[in-house]
Amino acid sequence: MKKVSILGVLTGAVVDIVSSVLLGIPFAIYAISKVDFSHTPNTQMQTAIMAAMKGNMPLYLTQIALGLACSVLGGYIAAVIAKRAGMLNGGLSSFLCVSLGIFSMASGKETHPFFIQLLILLASPACGVLGGFLRMKQKPDVSISQ
Repeated sequence: MKKVSILGVLTGAVVDIVSSVLLGIPFAIYAISKVDFSHTPNTQMQTAIMAAMKGNMPLYLTQIALGLACSVLGGYIAAVIAKRAGMLNGGLSSFLCVSLGIFSMASGKETHPFFIQLLILLASPACGVLGGFLRMKQKPDVSISQ
């Protein structure tokens, strides 16, 4: 347990989520601009916006890639703050993303197909580990075995 930095993991997790939301705002605005509000019932707005996002495959893939890049950033930040066991702390920094993903799946609010949900759930910790690894490679006095 001495290898885990609670502050590093929590900060990395918050950086991951906040940066994902902030970088996702332009995509959401674009998707909203494609919805015809005059012919869409209020109960179907969210579904229509998600359909607009998923209907544009380059936009959709870019949004997923940016979310994963934010997980790398969160892992990197966790490793910087932890100053030890960078890959471990980086991987743990994805706990908020994984928790939110599981909650979305369990509540039925997840709109991705199941295999995409599963890939994202697995990729988020892997990207956090990558962020921790990149930090360790940058700082030569920290060994990979930590």
